[in-house]
Order: sequence, then structure tokens, then C-alpha cells
Amino acid sequence: MDENRRKAVNYLLTGDREGTTGTRIAGEILGRVADRDSGRVTGRVVVAFLVILGVAGLAFVAYRLLMLDLILTLVGERG
Repeated sequence: MDENRRKAVNYLLTGDREGTTGTRIAGEILGRVADRDSGRVTGRVVVAFLVILGVAGLAFVAYRLLMLDLILTLVGERG
């Protein structure tokens, strides 16, 4: 994946040209899938994008549930 495309993907996902580790990995995966199919948006690209979004969504929900559990545990110990 060339440098300009990587920066564009990172900027699109996070608003930061350098991006975080997660966005760099996601951009690299999407770039490799797109390069395999000569840059065309095919079913594989769409599936790869949806899988990445699904994993990110599950990670976000797990993080939120973990924080909620922590908060409720602390509130329960105080009261």
C-alpha cells in the first residue's frame, strides 16, 4: 500500500494522518485485499471491510461493558 493511500485511510478512519496501531493494521489489511484485486471494490473487499468493522464494534462493546462493570462494582462497594 503506497504512502498516500495509507495516510488517506488513516485520515478517513481517525482524522489523524498517522493513525493509531489499529487503524494502521486495518488499513494494511484493506490495502492488501484491494491490491490483490487490482484496486477494484469486489465482494472480498466489502467482506474484509465488514469483518474489520465487526471486530472493532465488538471490541468497543466489550470495553464499554467492562467499564460499566467496574463502575457498578465501585459504586456497590461504597454503598
